[in-house]
Amino acid sequence: MNQAFRIMIIGFAFAASGCVSQLLETNPPKPRYLIGFVDAAAVAGADVDWSLIIENPGASRAYDTTKIAVSPTNGRIEYFGGGEWASRAPVVVQMAMIQAFEDSGRILAVGNRADIGLSDYALQTDIRRLDLDVAGGKRSARVDVYVRLTNGRSKVFAARSFKAVAPARSDSGDDVAAAFDAALKTVVVDVANWTFAEGADDDASS
Repeated sequence: MNQAFRIMIIGFAFAASGCVSQLLETNPPKPRYLIGFVDAAAVAGADVDWSLIIENPGASRAYDTTKIAVSPTNGRIEYFGGGEWASRAPVVVQMAMIQAFEDSGRILAVGNRADIGLSDYALQTDIRRLDLDVAGGKRSARVDVYVRLTNGRSKVFAARSFKAVAPARSDSGDDVAAAFDAALKTVVVDVANWTFAEGADDDASS
């Protein structure tokens, strides 16, 4: 192979890589979404003198992903093409819960297990549903979680299911994310207020 031919081959390789790079850049990444801050007034109340660990929520593989789950019929899961969660869905839920407790200004300390090694209470969450229901032509973000307030080991102080549904105005990523934002905020506020109440009851009975 002579020198001129070798240079021509290298030139073609660079041109081809440039075309591929330009082709990839014409496909913008999907938008990624988090849950907005909860209004502190929604979780206002008396201060407490205990600390709380928010455990990483449990979820099936259908929800333990950055993909936004879509349910066209009962028992079937697909995934939304117009956007994704900024992190795995359980992490998004955990972050939203931690922020709600922090912003309440009522609690001594709150965080995940890496932030707080020991605490008075631990909040365990199982994500039962976190999907966009599109059955029958409707679009509704559905959230269903089961929560346990424990001592972080074997003792359970209280447990309850929390659910919320919020309609999406359209199939756009922003509208779908807004529906999830509304539904998840409702659940997070309810969980926070319930946790404060149950912790106060346990303190009173101790």
